[in-house]
Amino acid sequence: MDLSEQAALIARLREDVERSRRAFEVAKKEHDRAVARMKELGATHPDGAVRHATSVYTHALLSYRNALYRFNRVILDGKLPDDEKSAS
Repeated sequence: MDLSEQAALIARLREDVERSRRAFEVAKKEHDRAVARMKELGATHPDGAVRHATSVYTHALLSYRNALYRFNRVILDGKLPDDEKSAS
């Protein structure tokens, strides 16, 4: 991989990190709101809205973690993640 390809890969991975970070922040706010509504209503057991918000939050967190992992592997190790190798 030459320098221009590596720079393009790093730019794409950085954008993936930023996109997944934004999605995580939105999901976290929605989860916090759902839990706050549950507490305001005095519910002691999560309803479907809280379960859904938790599921979305968990998925967003995993996506963010994976994006950070891929980015760090390229920056720190100079290695292409396996999913990036198959995409090229």
